[in-house]
Amino acid sequence: MRKLQVYTLREFTAPFLLSCGIFTFVMLLDKLLDLLDMIVSKGVPVRTVVEVFLLLLPSMVAVVIPMGVLAGVLMAVGRMESDLEVTAMKSSGISIFVLIKPLMLAALLLTATMVLFNNYVLPDANHMAKNLLLDIGTMRPAAKIIPGMFVEDIENYRIIVEEKDDLTGELENVVIHERVPGMPGRTITALRGRMEPVSANRFRLVLTDGQMHELTYNGEYRKLDFSVYTVEIVRSEELIRQDRDSRGDRELSAGQMRAMVDSLEKQVELFEDSLLNIGSAPIIALISDSTIISGRTPFPPPDSVDARTWFNLSRNYLAQQSGDLRILADRIASLQRSISRYRVEIQKKYSIPFACIIFVLLGVPLGLSTRKGSAGIALGVSLLVILAYYLFLIAGEQLADRRMMPAFLSMWLPNIILGAFGVVLTARSLHEGNPLPLGRLIAASRSFLIKFRRSKPGSAGDLKEGRSV
Repeated sequence: MRKLQVYTLREFTAPFLLSCGIFTFVMLLDKLLDLLDMIVSKGVPVRTVVEVFLLLLPSMVAVVIPMGVLAGVLMAVGRMESDLEVTAMKSSGISIFVLIKPLMLAALLLTATMVLFNNYVLPDANHMAKNLLLDIGTMRPAAKIIPGMFVEDIENYRIIVEEKDDLTGELENVVIHERVPGMPGRTITALRGRMEPVSANRFRLVLTDGQMHELTYNGEYRKLDFSVYTVEIVRSEELIRQDRDSRGDRELSAGQMRAMVDSLEKQVELFEDSLLNIGSAPIIALISDSTIISGRTPFPPPDSVDARTWFNLSRNYLAQQSGDLRILADRIASLQRSISRYRVEIQKKYSIPFACIIFVLLGVPLGLSTRKGSAGIALGVSLLVILAYYLFLIAGEQLADRRMMPAFLSMWLPNIILGAFGVVLTARSLHEGNPLPLGRLIAASRSFLIKFRRSKPGSAGDLKEGRSV
């Protein structure tokens, strides 16, 4: 019995690893062009690009492992079924549970490993990847010029432009503050300009119709009008790495996000108390006929001023109060959305690894449902299951982020639905029944299509029999 279990695991390992490799490669396809662009356009060293590639792998592994489990189980069990090995087991009185047990133990081990991976490896890898990509992005200084925004991370220069044409490199209304060490500070303005790339780390600004303003160290002011002036912008070709402490939700472990949720919930409570106090202040003032003064227009008792003045002061005060209430309400809603987002990420760190167990419950019955020559059909069904699972997961994440569904339910509902379906199919397998009659379903579908085609006017069958159309 132990040999049979070891044999099942051995049959599962190779398809599992192969499936993980294929799925990872497919997910990397859209990243390959970006990685090549780093080498060709930005002059990033190959070693750095390889580092980016390795840092992106963990985010893919977290998704690929459950997919590989389903494909590996289905291929292994399907191959054993097509070679009549499962039939031989049944003839010998061996239960299907002998196949399920080692696969389930492997799934449990993978689930525990992925939970630890998602909490201790993936957050740091995502944080390092984000920092490295931001550092690489600064290696191309021309791309940092954004219309209407000051560019301050180009050494010795502070640049702002009103308009920029990314295709031609033409600029309008250019302002440059030049602060070169050992040189007087300059401010250069120009009505027009043009960017001329020289290399990945260097470009030239050709300015036309402008002025140069300079203040020397002895306080002398100089102004120079020019028709054409050239500014050379050079950045070091070495990649400058920076440490950034700020982290997004996918760069934190579950424990760190729980601490963030606790902190945000305390802020929500404080804002709700402020909301209650501000909202009730006018009502209390009306009841007690008191005057409210809180650094703004007073809300006086009715008998202290004439009716018109009291009305105007009261209206202004209530308008200010309502403005504060809207600000507080918006702030509370923003904090609650952040709380929902963190809770979704916490649940996701556990629900996706748990899918390994769910996919074993589905993979074994699907593998047993295949017959010789129909392994491709079962593989197609498994891909549909994976697609459905992740579509439900993405939809649930969107609903939870908008606070339309609890975070726990949104992330665990796909596991619950597919798990219940897998339990039913596994129970049918243990009772020697056909868990999912794929053959009959395919035959019925083909029969329906044939009848549908024959029922259409002008079909091939009508033309063969010479019937008029």
